[in-house]
Amino acid sequence: MIFMLAPLAAAFAQDVVGKWKLDDGSAIVEVYRSGDVYNGKIVWLADPTEADGTPAKDGNNPDKSLRSRQLIGLNMLSGLKAKGGNEYAGGSIYDPGNGKTYNCSMKVEGDVLKVRGSLDKKGLLGRTMDWFRVK
Repeated sequence: MIFMLAPLAAAFAQDVVGKWKLDDGSAIVEVYRSGDVYNGKIVWLADPTEADGTPAKDGNNPDKSLRSRQLIGLNMLSGLKAKGGNEYAGGSIYDPGNGKTYNCSMKVEGDVLKVRGSLDKKGLLGRTMDWFRVK
């Protein structure tokens, strides 16, 4: 009987894989699975170009050699692992707006992805953003 319930439970699991629009509408991040970890890359920007018309770049990166890389296609989420159900943790999130990388955890709640970036691994010193599923 238990083996018959497993597919049913999987059908109700909230999948993090897909496209998510940031709460400020500035970007869409595509979360994808690679082996047993989840990563996310920028696939759309509200403002995709620099003032000179070239593609938007990672100009705030502390590593000067990376400042010329394009934001579209940039991995900003990395190394998140499923904790069970709809929670993911143990990864990092890069903020191209300030060039900083934070500890990251996520939780799927329907069509909302609660993304928590924090200075500490426990997530106590940080903030949570709501990202919205793009259908």
